Amino acid sequence: MAEDGGQDPKTRQILNAAAAAFMEHGFGPASVDLIARNAGVSKATVYTRFASKEAMFEAVVERERQRRHLDDVLTGSHPDFEARLRAWAEGMVEVFTSPVTAKVYRMVVAESPRFPELGRAFYRSAPQASRERLARQLVEHGAAAGLAIDDPMQAAADFIGLLRGDLQLRVLLDVEHQPDANRIHAIADHAVRLFLKAYRA
Repeated sequence: MAEDGGQDPKTRQILNAAAAAFMEHGFGPASVDLIARNAGVSKATVYTRFASKEAMFEAVVERERQRRHLDDVLTGSHPDFEARLRAWAEGMVEVFTSPVTAKVYRMVVAESPRFPELGRAFYRSAPQASRERLARQLVEHGAAAGLAIDDPMQAAADFIGLLRGDLQLRVLLDVEHQPDANRIHAIADHAVRLFLKAYRA
């Protein structure tokens, strides 16, 4: 999977500065002027790479998604699709419940009414991207794994919903913190078993 090394240095500087500014100040107060200043580039340089602040935010989210290598887990060389699905499920539960994810979700929900494209950009680069990648894997490997799936996108949404449960909501509301590795494994295992039972041919 592509890492920061695949980006030119100025783009990397801008994304680093943008990520820090969004996390510290929120989307609205994190102005392009502030991001450019912290990145050590001109505002014009920012706009030659990103058409808008929302596009910059989307690139930050996509970069973080790539860094987690969950696509590699799902599409890896392990011959057992169920094993890859379980490993991906554990990674997704860890992402859903991480403090950084919770902070980003809260920011997006709070600021989307003022910046509608923010919510759309986040949805495209995170929830929708994950759902589409899982759906493609279900199309490619589902039948061989004994699954009968008529609507891959719906099946992907079903599985991701099982992983989220109400745990992510509890984390977002600060009712509960990120679970430990054993609980993450148990949550993922439960979701996989229910999903396979529902979709076995």
